[in-house]
Amino acid sequence: MATPQTSTVKTFCRNCGAQCSMEIDIEDGRMARARPDATASPYGGYMCPKGLAAIDLHNGLEARVLSSLKRTADGRYTAIAAGAALDEIASKLSLLLEKHGPRSIAVYHGTGAYRSVLGGLLERAWVSELGTPNFFSSMTIDQSAKWVTAARLGIMASGKHAMRDADVIMLAGGNPIVSHQGVPYAVSETGAPAKAFEAARARGCKIIIVDPRRTETARFADLFIQPLPGHDAVIFAAIAHALLRDDRIDHAFCERWCIQLEALRAAVAPFPPCLAADRADVPVEQIELAAQWLGNAARPLMGSGTGPSMADHSNLADHMIETVNALIGGYRRAGDPIRNVGTLRPKQTFELAVSPSRSFASEPKCVSQDTGPLMGELPTALIPGEITADHPDRIRALIVFGGDPLMALGDPAVAKSAFEQLELLVSLDCRQNETGGLADYVIGTTQQFERPEITAGGDSMYPLPFAQYTPAIVPPPPGVIDDWEFFWGVAARMGIPLTLKYWQYGLNYAEIAPGMTLGVGEKPDADDMLRFLCSQGAVDFDTLRANPGGIRRENGGGEVLAPPGDGGRLELCPSDVAGELAALACATPETSHRYRLTCRRIAEAVNSAFRDSARARKRHPVNYLFMNPDDMRVDGIDENQMVDIISSAGSARSLARADDRLRRGVVSMTHMFGKLIGSGDPLLDGGANVGQLTSLTHDLQPINFMPRFSAIPVDVRPAIGARHE
Repeated sequence: MATPQTSTVKTFCRNCGAQCSMEIDIEDGRMARARPDATASPYGGYMCPKGLAAIDLHNGLEARVLSSLKRTADGRYTAIAAGAALDEIASKLSLLLEKHGPRSIAVYHGTGAYRSVLGGLLERAWVSELGTPNFFSSMTIDQSAKWVTAARLGIMASGKHAMRDADVIMLAGGNPIVSHQGVPYAVSETGAPAKAFEAARARGCKIIIVDPRRTETARFADLFIQPLPGHDAVIFAAIAHALLRDDRIDHAFCERWCIQLEALRAAVAPFPPCLAADRADVPVEQIELAAQWLGNAARPLMGSGTGPSMADHSNLADHMIETVNALIGGYRRAGDPIRNVGTLRPKQTFELAVSPSRSFASEPKCVSQDTGPLMGELPTALIPGEITADHPDRIRALIVFGGDPLMALGDPAVAKSAFEQLELLVSLDCRQNETGGLADYVIGTTQQFERPEITAGGDSMYPLPFAQYTPAIVPPPPGVIDDWEFFWGVAARMGIPLTLKYWQYGLNYAEIAPGMTLGVGEKPDADDMLRFLCSQGAVDFDTLRANPGGIRRENGGGEVLAPPGDGGRLELCPSDVAGELAALACATPETSHRYRLTCRRIAEAVNSAFRDSARARKRHPVNYLFMNPDDMRVDGIDENQMVDIISSAGSARSLARADDRLRRGVVSMTHMFGKLIGSGDPLLDGGANVGQLTSLTHDLQPINFMPRFSAIPVDVRPAIGARHE
């Protein structure tokens, strides 16, 4: 037997925003083992279970799309060469563009697309050149309330304190120990989050966690508040009330950068801590203590996860969280340290308020609802309505990049009916999913280890200055293409030259300079494009490539600069927010169902990715319905018993499992499991689609039309005649 040819290569993981450094052993051209690489990574030697899962899935534990596919008249798929598929897609898009204009074309940017640097940038370039406003993403599925807040409150350009500098931390509805969702929204470092929380506590930082479940992150809490779900808005309105009542606000910050303080005082007057304690069913002393700690903090840090952003009154909840942060001056000031100014694109940071844009009130607006863009994107929940609207500018073609919006949207009957009316649906992915199963074309793409990349996505979010380049470490199957090749190839066939630019959120792609012009003839080289993206960085491309473990810049910090002018103002309580607070003060509890169902993450998967890995399926053959053991006893439900979960919008079936970290009256499930519409056997389906419990027509938030994906009122009943041990 021949001795296997073994080598070890350095690369980095692209499963989430942490982008942890890795070493991978290659045996006879196949990835064999992975481990963390502490050579220069700001997280040290760290890698979560998803890093191992990526190796397993790459090696065949999940069905892979090995070529492009075309849907035939009988609904089946036949293999088609990528070039031929792009020819046909470009021809169809050109006809739609000529006949119906740019608004007839839309893109959806999924979770997988965020980890493809060149794919994401050329997608932006293509959309910019087309002139379509129809850009949708997974961000407006789970956390668009944060963009609504930025549009109504404004933004403090200096940013919040780093976790390593804060003396009081408050996190609502997030579990970064499991999710690895950290900056810029949650208050955690994305990589090695447990280490970051341990270090914070060791230096005396007080940690406050607000969550209906005693999460894995809650073990670090000095104060744990466990409310009924859906009451974040009233809790943080009460904290604002207490801060103003006790005069524990940062007067200097509020006078310099905020307006509407008295309007806020009047709006939160109906929310004394005792009211919030009663509605959320928590001790009033906990709300008072949280307000006291926050008001006395020198460097407070507040944030939230998907929980508040997916539940009742999510826009208002997020606004109140950020308003409390403003009241206590929870932002860096001129002279404060910045630990990471960026490596690939360093930038100066000023103490400066950016006034609210209220972009959602501006054109171009959706054709199905009177709402406009948030951070340059339209609300994903409106895709079905934008397809079916009786309007000449309705969406007729949808390009889906690295995601499964049909599953993620919720209300599958409404979503599927709309997608079936598209004249062209393209799924750009390395695996088949529910959206791909309806697509006219599925374009098989490379997986992360088969293409070169730089850490552009996490450049300014690392806790310390760091950058890394990775080449492709294994060759791709011959039938697949890189994500960016799709957008360049379609554009070239349409006669549209693209310009590669270093885009970041908040920037208008068309206005960015400089750019690298990509012709419509010869296909660009990936390394040449990555070289351009490094051209304005603190480390050039050749140096980065010569250091395969990455580069940590020892002098890559800075400080917040004094404001260059008067700047804008943060609007603490605009009239629509005041109206929402008034309505909330008069609201009556929803009592039509016995339980509230909340969302939860698992360590082995991110959204739908990696859920079919060996490790994930061993621990999670289905997405269990977790219940408090006392509730299970009262309802006569046993461990692993099949149960029906019933909401006003629909029902789903799964297996019950006890979780004593949940409070009574609360159940929880992980999203993005199962089939689009369940067969009735969750073991056969691989779980249950929680989206069947949501509605795209009722219980929607204003502005972003966010469905209720968490704190869903449900009943739970044993499934008659069905039981699994």
